[in-house]
Amino acid sequence: MWAAYDKKLEKSLTLNQRLITEIQTQKARTALRPLKAIKIVAVILGIIWSLFLSALVVLAIMYMTPYSLFFIISAMAVIIITVTAIVVYIRQVALIQQIDNDNNVLDTQKKLVRLQLSTISIVRILMLSAPFYTTFYFNKGMFENGTIGLWVFQLTITFLFSALVIWFYQNAKIENADKRWFKIIFGSSEWIALTKAQHFLHEIEAYEKE
Repeated sequence: MWAAYDKKLEKSLTLNQRLITEIQTQKARTALRPLKAIKIVAVILGIIWSLFLSALVVLAIMYMTPYSLFFIISAMAVIIITVTAIVVYIRQVALIQQIDNDNNVLDTQKKLVRLQLSTISIVRILMLSAPFYTTFYFNKGMFENGTIGLWVFQLTITFLFSALVIWFYQNAKIENADKRWFKIIFGSSEWIALTKAQHFLHEIEAYEKE
């Protein structure tokens, strides 16, 4: 009787574990679906923005002046960074699709970690474009009629943006995820969706340990 009871109990526990695994995995996938939509929208907007800037660069080259170089160089830098981000976003969409089709919890966790690290990397990459938004509008009037005060202010802004970007690029790492500034910057629906998905899978691990 005890042997039969143990056998039934073991079957029940196995079934419970399977059901919990399926439910929590489904929750993780559900949490990631809005994230997939966000990535796709980001790709579309990135393509539109890159094409728009490219058209402006072509016009600037057609009506080239020495002062146009500031806009051309700044716009080209932003285009390169945006295209890089587009490629990363496309890879992330493919990774989310793999997670949606994956039945192995361990593999899903590994992919989620890759997705989190990739999300941090893409923000770091996009931040690199910030200083170029402070230089693209340099023009003939600024050089011919600009006062010392104007240039001090302008160069200070560019320097501060550059210093902030360098600091952020060096410190935006998963190790600093518990820092207040990290939570503020990455407190978007994108990061929250990833955190939720990780939490659901961690619950599976906790149940298995118990």
